[in-house]
Amino acid sequence: MAHHEASLHTIPPEPPRSADDVYTAIKDAVTSGQYGPGQYLREEQLAKSLGVSRTPVREALRRLDADGWVETRPNYGVRVKMWTLHDAREIFEARLLVEPYLAGRASLSIGASDIERLRTLADAMLAITQQPSTPESSEAWFTANSEFHAIITAAGNNARLDRSLRSMKETPLIKWTFGTYSDEDRVRSARQHFEIVRALEQRNAAWTEAAMRCHILAAESAVLDRREGERPPS
Repeated sequence: MAHHEASLHTIPPEPPRSADDVYTAIKDAVTSGQYGPGQYLREEQLAKSLGVSRTPVREALRRLDADGWVETRPNYGVRVKMWTLHDAREIFEARLLVEPYLAGRASLSIGASDIERLRTLADAMLAITQQPSTPESSEAWFTANSEFHAIITAAGNNARLDRSLRSMKETPLIKWTFGTYSDEDRVRSARQHFEIVRALEQRNAAWTEAAMRCHILAAESAVLDRREGERPPS
C-alpha cells in the first residue's frame, strides 16, 4: 500500500483542551476511517487541526502506539496500524476466552428491561437481513450488533474484563471483519442472537455461554475462511 500524508481536518466541533481529549479525538478519527490504514499522522498538522500545541499530540500518539492503534516507524514517522489476518485471529481468540464467560455470568443477573432491549435489537437485525445490503443497512447492523453484545458483557459484572473486551472491539478491524459477511452469514448471525436471548431468559449460564461461544466461532469461520480464500496463491 502506498504511503501518503494524512489529509487532516478539524476533528471535533470544539478544540480539545487536554491530552486525553487529543487522544480521544485522534482515536475516533481512526475508528471512523477518517485516517486509513498506513496513513501517516504528522504532529504539526494534527496540532494545528486540533488547536493545541504539539506536546499533547506527541503524548497522544505515544499512547495510541502503546494501545495498538498506530505504529511508529523509525525515520518515517507515525502511521495508522495496518491490520492483518493475524490480528483478526488474535481478537477472535481473546473474545472466545472472555465473552462467553461474561455472557454466562450475565444470565444470572441481567434485568428484564435489558432482555427486552436485546430482543428488540435482535428483531431489528433480522429485519435488516431481509433488505438489500447497502452501506446504510450495514452501518445499522453494526450499531445494533455492538449494542447487543455490549449489554450482555456489561451485565456480566466484571468491569475490568468488560473494558478489555470493549477496547478490542473499538478497533477498525471489527468493521473490517464485519464487512466480509455474506447475506447467509448475517441471517445465521441474526438467528443466533435469538438463541442467546432465549438462554438469558432461562437464566441458564451453561446454555448462554455455549450459545455465545458458537456465535463467535461462526463469525470467526465466516471471516477468516473468506479472507484466507481471497489470498493469492504463494
